[in-house]
Amino acid sequence: MSGKTEQQPTGKPPRGLRGWALRNGVERALKAQHPLVAGHVANIRRKNPDATPAEVIRALGKQYQLAVAVTGGAGGALAIIPAFGTIASLATAGAEALAALDASVLYTLAVAEVHALPTEDPERRRALVLGVVVGAAGETVMQKVTGKSRDWAQVVTDSLPLAKLGPLNSGLARWFVKRFLIRQSALALGRALPLGIGLVVGAVGNLVMAKAVIRAAEAAFGPPPERWV
Repeated sequence: MSGKTEQQPTGKPPRGLRGWALRNGVERALKAQHPLVAGHVANIRRKNPDATPAEVIRALGKQYQLAVAVTGGAGGALAIIPAFGTIASLATAGAEALAALDASVLYTLAVAEVHALPTEDPERRRALVLGVVVGAAGETVMQKVTGKSRDWAQVVTDSLPLAKLGPLNSGLARWFVKRFLIRQSALALGRALPLGIGLVVGAVGNLVMAKAVIRAAEAAFGPPPERWV
């Protein structure tokens, strides 16, 4: 767990079009990616039938990092085009942010699939994904709600009382929207830089975000199962 002191999710979520779009983007991603999870994991296992759960999770992480790096780099590549490029890069920033969010949701739910954790319940699924994507702040919140700052995923998906899920999800959503908007706004400006700089900023920035999500998932889920169940 990070040594930095994390502020608790308090206050109202950011208002305005971007905040609304992001909150709706989270809900859309949770609904859209969930049906794809089993097939996503099965596809990796078909390519390597002898792969252990740990190896599949590593493959999921590599695919996730590649997906978000390509997404971020694509927006930055537009800025190479003289005059038009910077405007086009800024205009597509919202779509790129939502694409990165989709990839984060799919990765988190796929890791849950490997751990054989249930994600059918929408409220539990929402808490699981937001808790991972929020990162270190999620660990702090989960410590208060589940009594565990690590290895909390099974508690959330399996035994946490439903009465606690509503307030938990509201707090995580507020914190997520604030952090995501700040991070993606900075990345959008970086991707708009000309002369190929935006391409590097977009790819590297999204890659850093993905690595943070992967570390948070490792803390939330704990060690991979030794064998398939």
